[in-house]
Amino acid sequence: MSRSGRVLPLTLGLALTLTTLTYAAPARPRCLPDVVPAPFVYDRPLPASPAVSVDWFDDAVVIGDSRAQGLREYMGDPGGLWLTQMGLNVRTARTSSAFLVNGRQVSIAQALEGGSWGKIYLTLGVNEAAWMEEETFYREYAALIDDLRRIQPHVPIYLQTIIPVTLSRAAARAPDNDLLAHHSQLLVRLAREKRVYLVDTAAPLTGSNGALPSDYSADGLHLSDEGNKVWLDCLRTHTME
Repeated sequence: MSRSGRVLPLTLGLALTLTTLTYAAPARPRCLPDVVPAPFVYDRPLPASPAVSVDWFDDAVVIGDSRAQGLREYMGDPGGLWLTQMGLNVRTARTSSAFLVNGRQVSIAQALEGGSWGKIYLTLGVNEAAWMEEETFYREYAALIDDLRRIQPHVPIYLQTIIPVTLSRAAARAPDNDLLAHHSQLLVRLAREKRVYLVDTAAPLTGSNGALPSDYSADGLHLSDEGNKVWLDCLRTHTME
C-alpha cells in the first residue's frame, strides 16, 4: 500500500527454479545361486583328502580277515570295533558267530545291533579269490552290505580294493594277482550299485609288476610294519567327512 492509500498491485516475480533431483535407488545385490555340491559319483575310488588322525577310527567298525588283524596290531590299541578273523571271507562274514566282543562270541549282526557307529570298513576278498566263482563273490559281498545296511542304515560303508600278494607267494600258491585285480574291479561295480565308498588301498601297495613289493610283507601275504603304514596312510587320506 502507498502513502496515498491506494493499493498497488503487487507483482511478485518469483522465478521458481525447479530442480529435478535424480534419485538413484541403491543397486540390489545380485542374488547368487546357491552352490549345490555335485552328487558323489560312486563308480570310482575316493579321491585324496586331507589326512585325518587315528582318532577317526574311534567310531569305526572294521570287518576283515587276518590282514585286518595285522593292521590293528600295527596301530597298537585303536578305538572302534574290530570284527576280524583269520581266513574270513565274504560268505563266512555273514554266517560266523565266532567274533569275540566283550568276552562273548557273537555274529557281526549281534555285535552291531543297538550300537552307534560312524563308519564301517570292509577289507575282504583275498581268501576266497582262488575258489569262489566271480558272480558268487559279487553276490555274497552285496548281501553282506545289505545286512549291514539293515542293522546300521545310516552309517557310511567303505569298501577296499584287494591288496595283492608278492610274486613269490603268487608263484608258490594261490591267489593269482591278476585274479585279485579282477575282483577289485568287481568292487567298483559293487560300490556303484550299493552306493558305498571305495578306497583303492591296493594302488599304493602294488608294484610295477602288479605284485605286493617284498619290502611290504614278511610272508608274501600279510603286511609288514612298512606295508601297514602305507595301508593306514591310504585310509587316513581317503575319507568322506
